[in-house]
Amino acid sequence: MKKKGSVLPVVLCAAAIIGIGGAGVIGFSIFSSTGKRMNPYSYYGLQDSDEAALIVNDTILEEKGITRDGHIYLNYKTIWDYIDCGYYWDASLGQLLLTLPQETYTWSPEDGSGAVLNDGENIWINAELLLENSDVDITILEDPGRVVVRTKWQELSTCTVLKNTQIRYRGGRKSEVLTEAVPGDTVVLLDTVDEWSHVSTADGYVGYVKSDQLKEDQEPALTHETDPRFIFPKVKGEETIVMGWHYIDSPANNQYLADRIAGTKAMNTISPTWFSIADLAGNLESYASAEYVTTAHQAGLKVWGMLGDVGGQSVRTGEVLAAAAARSNLITQLLQVAAETGLDGINVDLETITEAEAPSYLQFLKELCLEAHERGLVISVDNFVPTYTWYYRRREQAKFADYIVIMGYDEHTASSDEIGSVASISFVEKGITDTLREVDSSSVINGVPFYGRCWVERYGSTVPDTQALGMEAQKQFMAEHGITPEWDASVGQNVGRSDDGTARYSIWLEDGESMRARLEMMEKYDLAGMACWRLGLENAEIWDVIAAAVQG
Repeated sequence: MKKKGSVLPVVLCAAAIIGIGGAGVIGFSIFSSTGKRMNPYSYYGLQDSDEAALIVNDTILEEKGITRDGHIYLNYKTIWDYIDCGYYWDASLGQLLLTLPQETYTWSPEDGSGAVLNDGENIWINAELLLENSDVDITILEDPGRVVVRTKWQELSTCTVLKNTQIRYRGGRKSEVLTEAVPGDTVVLLDTVDEWSHVSTADGYVGYVKSDQLKEDQEPALTHETDPRFIFPKVKGEETIVMGWHYIDSPANNQYLADRIAGTKAMNTISPTWFSIADLAGNLESYASAEYVTTAHQAGLKVWGMLGDVGGQSVRTGEVLAAAAARSNLITQLLQVAAETGLDGINVDLETITEAEAPSYLQFLKELCLEAHERGLVISVDNFVPTYTWYYRRREQAKFADYIVIMGYDEHTASSDEIGSVASISFVEKGITDTLREVDSSSVINGVPFYGRCWVERYGSTVPDTQALGMEAQKQFMAEHGITPEWDASVGQNVGRSDDGTARYSIWLEDGESMRARLEMMEKYDLAGMACWRLGLENAEIWDVIAAAVQG
């Protein structure tokens, strides 16, 4: 009788097969990719189909659009903040305005076009209107509803997709799939982490793809050329501007022009502080004088009359500019006075504008520039450094104004918490570089101070006394308190201090050496010129320094 074989080898063999198979399943599970798709509504944070996503410059915004009657609408404030601040909702007219060189386009919620909606709290603008009338790249997509916008094309890195691939929510094979890309697609490269690249797609998804499935482009594949419809005329010349502000607070002060310009050198433009807003109707308070302009012209100076709002004006600038009739009245009177006196330009120095008032301010500037340029008048616009007034939208100003003037001073003022310079060289340079992120250097004028600031810290008092001093007055302060200044390269100025037992005395000087440092900065960044606040506070040495830099 044959002996039965043992069943143990068979069992072990089966177990081995099962084990190998199980390991294969586990291995497949670990190393395979998931094909699970992420819900696009969840991805964009949309509550339902009545909401629409907004993707601007490769960033998905928290702000959402709305869908009405098959159209996507975006909030006016969102558009102004992120996409195009050329649009202006004029509450005084109940209209949306878009002022372009050829004409001003208008839409209203009641005109039947469906271009604008007003729900009582917010103004909503049809994305198709933006697509047709904005100098940016816009794509409107469905399922889910979304608007993809690009307003910046500089410093972009792009890649070409090499083969069919999936864009995932996160880096890793197990991450959910957002969308697919095919060979030849262009994606924007945002970052690379290990073997995964963080990219943005043309259809509004921001996710990850394997780096070996991309080829980085030698030149960015996304570029933009401005449509001529959006190019505003300019009248500025090619000469380097050297402007002096002439402070005038009454008509009688016009007679001092000859004294103010007697010792100047290389200055070719003067800006008398002639204009302010008299009332809510936009009427003009003016100290303008045709005789002054004639005298200035005879001395080889162009005259840009200044419109300002920091001299005790009794009305809020923003409130005036928010009314269409008041804006028009103010512009009409400015241009009338310019024609009567022979002005060469207008310098706008409106410093009290709040963030909420910025849209009205930009609309005023645009309307002023269009009419002024038709008459050959130069428009320059004064701005504090961007740190203080980022919402003034210099990029937009520069589209229609001839010059953007940086008021490169008031780093420390009478209300500052600590003592310090009026304009240290690092403060000046940051103001310039921040401005150049928005404005071409050929349109930037840097403002320099003809005054310094002295400080007296009395023992027993927590609040220092301070004064703004002209250049000769600075010397008197140092003499009175026995101060011998020394050059401080960290601030680009001569700095002096003393102590008499009752108080500490400090001064950061504005003099020939600090001016040379500022002029070197102007040359370094190839700026259009300089503006000096203000005539009468300088000494003769300053004009020699300026002339050597500008004419040499």
